[in-house]
Amino acid sequence: MSSKNIYSYRAFGLNVSSEIPVTGFEPAMFVSPDVTIRSGEVPELLPGAVNKGVLYQSTDKEFILRIDTVAAYHVRNGSEIIVQRLGKASEGEVSAFLIGTSFGALLHQRKLLPLHACTVLFNERCLVFAGISGAGKSTLAAALINKGGTLVADDISVIDFSLTRPAVRPAFPYLKIWDDSLTHLGISATGLEPVRGELKKYYLPVPKFSRAYAEIDQLFVLNSHNRPEFEIKPLQGMEKFRALKKHTYLFRGLAKTGREQNHFVLVNRLARLVPMSVLTRPDGDFNTSRLVQHISDFMNQI
Repeated sequence: MSSKNIYSYRAFGLNVSSEIPVTGFEPAMFVSPDVTIRSGEVPELLPGAVNKGVLYQSTDKEFILRIDTVAAYHVRNGSEIIVQRLGKASEGEVSAFLIGTSFGALLHQRKLLPLHACTVLFNERCLVFAGISGAGKSTLAAALINKGGTLVADDISVIDFSLTRPAVRPAFPYLKIWDDSLTHLGISATGLEPVRGELKKYYLPVPKFSRAYAEIDQLFVLNSHNRPEFEIKPLQGMEKFRALKKHTYLFRGLAKTGREQNHFVLVNRLARLVPMSVLTRPDGDFNTSRLVQHISDFMNQI
């Protein structure tokens, strides 16, 4: 290990050694790292890129992400991330794209299954909440934690198949949450580190965090509709597969990289082994108390 690697963390079930501080990651002690983060130059172009988006380029073993005024990230071989700062971005801003998109790419390179989902232990059950950005995953997780729940993962839930049932690997003891959600939950933003300077989104430390792999009891897909009712509808067969595919974190980065077959196998296995339901709330009515009650009632019936 390089003498420059002065920060040691545990996240997503991996030992991480870093030359730069990573906001949100939990310090840990270990002998050897699974992942190394270092400062360095990131090339403008990725030779042989088979998949390109507005902000990224990828091959089967490499991924480059470039966020103007923040940083460029070069993810290699599922074990290394090179970070080049661009401008005067804060540590929180640099970390946001490191612990999000960059680690999402790294997890795919390691042939793991990252879902765009939060995971919480609540009433002795492990509940996974998948949804698109803005669906309210972190807000619901915070509400459950306020009522005695324990966080396992925010935003990216990495599925592990090494136990008796599919489980979620512990991520880190923070939620990334919007200012209006904090207000709704009665939490002050004073003293919280912003995720990005121009956004009213913050890193919120949680009082209870699980450091053990959590076997999944139920996976909910968050949705909304223009009716007044809250609904929970179980999913079956291909409905489950399609929902998991849709809510795979950074799924767009898999195209043409050769990782598609591994993803298909893992999603099919998870769909077969874990019960799933769509949890639908009224548009414009993010009533966390009612959501929590509906979830509790549903889980008490199964």
